[in-house]
Amino acid sequence: MAEFKFSCPQCGQHIACDIGYGGAQINCPTCKQAIVVPQPAPAAVAPPAPPPRPSALSIPARPSAPAPAAPQPFNAPEKPQPTVPAKSHALRNILIITAVVVVLAGLGAGGWHWYSQRKAKLGNPAAQVATPTANAAIQALSILGKVHSAYTNLTSVTADGTVTVFLNVSNITLADVSPNLPANAKSANRHPPGMPRIITNTTEISMKRQLPDMFYMAGEAVSKIDRMTMSNTFAFWKSDKGQFMFMDSHQRMIPPTYQQLAASNATNSQMEQFKNLQHLFDDPANLTKIIKDLGQTDDESVNGQNCYTLTAKVLGQKVKVWVDKTSYLIPQWQITLGGAISDADIDDAFSLVATGFTNLPPAQLDMIKTQVKKMTPVMAKIRGSISSTSRNVEVNPALSAADFNYPVPPGVRLSAAPQFNNRATASSSKVSQRNACINNLRQIDAAKNQFALEKGKKNGDSVTEADIKPYIKLDANGNLPKCPAGGKYTIGNIGENTTCSIPDHVLP
Repeated sequence: MAEFKFSCPQCGQHIACDIGYGGAQINCPTCKQAIVVPQPAPAAVAPPAPPPRPSALSIPARPSAPAPAAPQPFNAPEKPQPTVPAKSHALRNILIITAVVVVLAGLGAGGWHWYSQRKAKLGNPAAQVATPTANAAIQALSILGKVHSAYTNLTSVTADGTVTVFLNVSNITLADVSPNLPANAKSANRHPPGMPRIITNTTEISMKRQLPDMFYMAGEAVSKIDRMTMSNTFAFWKSDKGQFMFMDSHQRMIPPTYQQLAASNATNSQMEQFKNLQHLFDDPANLTKIIKDLGQTDDESVNGQNCYTLTAKVLGQKVKVWVDKTSYLIPQWQITLGGAISDADIDDAFSLVATGFTNLPPAQLDMIKTQVKKMTPVMAKIRGSISSTSRNVEVNPALSAADFNYPVPPGVRLSAAPQFNNRATASSSKVSQRNACINNLRQIDAAKNQFALEKGKKNGDSVTEADIKPYIKLDANGNLPKCPAGGKYTIGNIGENTTCSIPDHVLP
């Protein structure tokens, strides 16, 4: 194809480009900023190239590094090569963890900004994802097809890694978390008392996995909340001796915990729920509800590995995945937070959650969804990222059962984990009622905290139903939520947990 030259509006670098890319968005080879290729002069316009055959998926060749002083060509991808179409499980293996993290992070953030009704802003510019070209989307799917094949053929794997979390919530104001605050209140632009500003966590992890069911994950986590620093040693493993956990918070008042997990343990129940959630991602139609604008972007290196990069939006947040060009494993992924979340994003996510978590009644999910929608404008004010990088990856190494036993420090005694196989969990209907009741207790407590924050109440002050009704969704009769099993609620004073008269309906 014919070429024409133009300059990058960001750094001034001269670029030679095929005229067929006029009007398309690319990344400058020098400054890596997104730019739009200008339209060439009419005389230089060549007939458009024929579209690629629908049945072929293509992977671009890695472009060679350009010389800094010379014009840098933007090369079109090589001729598409036939590959095996990606199965419906491909995206699940790549993006399920990031999707779940964003969903759960959104639900868990409600304690800070439960009832914000401020209008959504554009959100974090760094969390925005450009709409990919059709060719970039096809290339991304082709790469994911090979990723799926690479992970499907793994029988065992070992790796070290680092997971980092950085959250900056200093932009959130009292007006964000207190929608009933007068507009002219002097404290409206203050940061809410008791809410941290900067939260960081760095976790070093060592992991092993061998099919069908042996696994090992151990690590050291260091968290910092403003000026307070905490550390924790943890391990979860399963070998021929059973399934265990070890936790050490490095505090004298809290001794290390070393327990053997049983089949009915709550930790196992959570693992089963996560497996159920994975089933939501078997169908590509489900994936496209929360994963938008998936496409291939510039090639990059991670720990000396040449990688393709893929980007997408998951619930409005930018997700970037690095794929090794040789092994097609993923050495790194990153979520950039602060993207604007639309009501449609929340509707799509909850339609999937409703499929995987059947123990919550539809009315309960609808109420939670409404509350999440109210807080999404504040979530767009959060700045930060979650990332994971893997090192020392070994594919299909020879492992024995002994490789999956954690070296518990001397003197730490083994104890049995608490069992939850009582009458409340023997029946699925009772489990559903208990979970719904505990969710009601959480909402009432959140309303109490909101009332105390706005009215300047302190621990020990009394609270009535009338006090908290403005801060909670009421039923059709204008009353507070009720225990589905017929239990009676005691609201309690400020600083006390709301309780239910049924013994095992207790806030954790």
